[in-house]
Amino acid sequence: MIKPEEALKIILDEVRLQPVEKVNLMDSLGYVLAEDVVSDMNIPPFDNSAMDGFAIIASDTVGASKESPCKLKVLGDLKAGDVSDFQVTSGSALKIMTGAPVPQGADSVVKKEDTSLNNEEVLIYCEAKKGDNVRLTGEDVTEGEKVFPCGLDIRPQEIGLLASLGKSELKIFKPPTIAIISTGDELVEINEPLAPGKIRNSNTYSLTAQVISCGAKPVPLEVARDNMDATRKLIEKGLNISDILLTTGGVSMGDYDVVKDVLTGLGAELKFWKVAQKPGMPLAFWRLGDKLIFGLPGNPVSTVVCFEEYVRPAILKMMGKNHIFRPEVDAIFEHDLKKKPGRAFFVRVNVRRKNGEFYVSLTGPQGSGILKSMSLANGIAVIPAETTLVKTGDKVKVHLINLPEDH
Repeated sequence: MIKPEEALKIILDEVRLQPVEKVNLMDSLGYVLAEDVVSDMNIPPFDNSAMDGFAIIASDTVGASKESPCKLKVLGDLKAGDVSDFQVTSGSALKIMTGAPVPQGADSVVKKEDTSLNNEEVLIYCEAKKGDNVRLTGEDVTEGEKVFPCGLDIRPQEIGLLASLGKSELKIFKPPTIAIISTGDELVEINEPLAPGKIRNSNTYSLTAQVISCGAKPVPLEVARDNMDATRKLIEKGLNISDILLTTGGVSMGDYDVVKDVLTGLGAELKFWKVAQKPGMPLAFWRLGDKLIFGLPGNPVSTVVCFEEYVRPAILKMMGKNHIFRPEVDAIFEHDLKKKPGRAFFVRVNVRRKNGEFYVSLTGPQGSGILKSMSLANGIAVIPAETTLVKTGDKVKVHLINLPEDH
């Protein structure tokens, strides 16, 4: 058996960046930019008003106050989206709406709240300074500026700025396609009645959801029954349509665990089998040409945990993500936990934060078939292989699945 950190390194060393594809702007959300974005324009493209009010010459308002307002002739009004032929000269003003271009001659805008209209005159009750309430050309983005670098995660705030630049299409690193095959004669579909000895196929659904949460494209296939021919046909199908193939079950040492034999027959190169960890010891990993193959254990918790710790970072690296690991924190353990040496434990925990410290408690029994313990967890505590006892109050490393709330 190899150590978890060795297994992770082997996997990530095999990962190759996905090819580039061009997508519509809204389809780029959550992916990684595969090009530099350089602006071909200024934003804003013209000086414009930041307020509803009056475009004026600031020097006209020297000494203006509530008691002694400045009086200016109103030339007309200008709403956003229009332009005006009026030129503001000393003694005049132009009524203006937010976003409208500042007219020629004006150097500031006095907001509506500091004025009042009196027929064709506006009374201004405060002194203005040159540049007040004016958004200058290019103050956000200048023409020729590199706005976003290649490798950037595209969030909603980037979408807005890209739209303002007129970028209707973008190059991103193509999300990988992930084929999913659960194996075992005991599995039935979730809408089928349970006959004696049968269980519902939860693994395909867990993995499909986990793949979607990474931004990749899942392709769940039918269950592979416990015979060589059926398993081979499904694995070949999965390899033909995917960048990564995930199998669950069939990688242990049982008489009907045929996945390893099938992949050996197809020429896949086994990179490792068995990791010194609990749950998920039978984890296996292959390469076949440009395809990566994960043989995940069949127990539901083992499947979910192995995806979290190994498959998720691989997918995110393929997509060009800079941050491929869950946030890690030191947390205070609220139980005593005994274990045998030799294997690292991935413990399902509830994480809470109090007075700036993280605390963790077990989510219940930690058996690899107890999926409820995973559902209740917002973190995975990592107990090193050599540790035999964690005492209440000891600190442990925790991978945060969700950020905890303060208590």
